Amino acid sequence: MRPLDQPPVLSIVVPSYHRGSALVQAVASLADQLQSGLERKVEIIITDNDSEPDTVAAIRALADRYACVSFIRHARDEGGFFQFFAAPWRARGRWTWVFGSDDLLLAGGVAHIVETLEREQPGFMALNKRVYNADLSQELTPSFNSIPDKRFDTFEELMFAIGIQPAFISGNIELTEAARAFDPQPYLTIDTRHPHLAAFLEKHHGAPAFYCSAPFLVHRVDNSSLGEYHMGNFFDFAVTFPPLLGAVVRKIGAPPDFFERMTGEKRVSSYTPTGLTFVDSIFENLMRAFSGGRYITPSQRYALELALAGCRPNRLNQLSELWSLELELIALERKADEAKGHLEQARQACVQASQMFTRPTG
Repeated sequence: MRPLDQPPVLSIVVPSYHRGSALVQAVASLADQLQSGLERKVEIIITDNDSEPDTVAAIRALADRYACVSFIRHARDEGGFFQFFAAPWRARGRWTWVFGSDDLLLAGGVAHIVETLEREQPGFMALNKRVYNADLSQELTPSFNSIPDKRFDTFEELMFAIGIQPAFISGNIELTEAARAFDPQPYLTIDTRHPHLAAFLEKHHGAPAFYCSAPFLVHRVDNSSLGEYHMGNFFDFAVTFPPLLGAVVRKIGAPPDFFERMTGEKRVSSYTPTGLTFVDSIFENLMRAFSGGRYITPSQRYALELALAGCRPNRLNQLSELWSLELELIALERKADEAKGHLEQARQACVQASQMFTRPTG
């Protein structure tokens, strides 16, 4: 960790794990912008989960190349979300920005973001993004959302407006002091891919938030090393994440219809609600999970019922219909498996019979 003459405005923390070349691109896209005074306002900290020697060498080379880059290496793999929740405790800036090691920031982005933070003084800031394919050879979306900059009195209002978009880790900047003022330990033991999204609500509820529409941030799609990435996300957003978010809603005393107030739109084109809510998104993702052969258990169904208890009266009936659909699908799959077994037995019988006709006589 390099010594600093003064606390920076922004600490950009880049978690790393076996992503040498992508990490170099990500950090260079940030560090190359720290000029004309920004080098005193922004620090970059790479935190590495005991990567292989090539990635370690790349990290050391980045620190040698850029005076703004510090790094921390863990003696073992601590997991990605340990990195996320530990970031504010490593940061020395007023705001902390956890930046994915496979994302990029276009030129001018750091200056724009720092200026916005200093002007708006938000407790939390969400960023728009543009989308590229995995190897950055094709821009897929020049601006993910088409809504303008907006200041919100509370984080809850921001979440109503953009839904689950803060699930994209690189798209969020939080006040360091607020991020430190809660216990992250429970979130490290929860079986969900998006504990940070519920944690944002616990940490920043009631605090002013800001949506920054300028799409300097570049997100690469289909670049995850996780197997069944999309199917796992469908299941998580339908089954394992909603009960966690519901528990936080109850903990902070938010309205019981919180899920119905959140937009269910994937890409937001207006701040005027469309009528599609997070509950609709839950059911859509549940059906997508069914299509991939992922089903919920009775205990998970109960947890969803609890999470939806404050929503519109027909929501529990809709969930019951989906549960019936699941049971039907499971029964059909069982019959299909039995039929496949009978078919294989018949094939083997045919093989044995054919061998009798081709067997040489003595």
